[in-house]
Amino acid sequence: MLKARACCVIGFLARKASFGGSNRLAILNKRFRNSHIKFFAYYGVAGALFAGTAQVWAEGLTLNCRIEPYVQVDVSSAVEGVVSEIIVEKNDEVVAGDIVARLESGLESATVDLRRVQAEVESDIAAQQLALDFAERALVRVKDLYGKKAASFAELDKAKTEHAIALQKLEQAKDRREQAQMEHKRARANLSRYTITSPISGVVVDRYKEVGEHVDNEPIMRLAQLDPLRVEAYAPASMYGKIKEGMQAELTPELERAGGKYKAEVILVDKVIDGPSNTFGIRLSFPNPDQALPSGLRCTIEFPTVRPN
Repeated sequence: MLKARACCVIGFLARKASFGGSNRLAILNKRFRNSHIKFFAYYGVAGALFAGTAQVWAEGLTLNCRIEPYVQVDVSSAVEGVVSEIIVEKNDEVVAGDIVARLESGLESATVDLRRVQAEVESDIAAQQLALDFAERALVRVKDLYGKKAASFAELDKAKTEHAIALQKLEQAKDRREQAQMEHKRARANLSRYTITSPISGVVVDRYKEVGEHVDNEPIMRLAQLDPLRVEAYAPASMYGKIKEGMQAELTPELERAGGKYKAEVILVDKVIDGPSNTFGIRLSFPNPDQALPSGLRCTIEFPTVRPN
């Protein structure tokens, strides 16, 4: 179509030039060149814009996003106390269960030692066992004498009662040992609360306390899990129902050295649309082995199979 319109313009100018001589032809040629440039420039820009729009539609839905830690935890203590040791520094990597800090626990440690000794004591049970053995032998003798009419019923009853009491005292001694063992277990559990461990595998983001500072319902440090990473994005309400959990998307971090593109999976789609912004939240995750990619980066997320309305 463009070629046809250009040919018409050239023919028209040629016919007009035939009535005005060479000067007339030169002027018309110049006008033609100017109009030709404007014509093709206009339609060239329009064509480029149309081609760009078609490319966005062909590539699917693209959203801005932000990469965040999968889990972020402010680690605190279950008990009030004074920090005696902080084992990790900022940016150190930790594994779930690693000890990261300790509180002063001299009294609690002494209590554990005391309860351990009480739980290991066997002399009380041994003494009551001896008393029971003696009561059993005495009862046997009295029964024999009572059968021979050499002992009264009162003596037999006394021997039976003493045997029953000795048996009960032995059971009480065993109960006291079991109670001591439970007290020892309780003391060890209480002591463990003064040792702070990491609940996740990740890195130390920041430290809020130092040795000698008091802790009372306050965080000691912040930890972040960086494998996998979490991605937060917001989509227009018109896309609701088109993006579902389990869908795959292509993530591109803004950092040039981030290593190109990553495959992310949708793990959560908000069930409530935000009225003022007319958008809904989307959460994705993707693996980050060796924690090579930092969190906090801006990014774009593309859904190849989702087409904008």
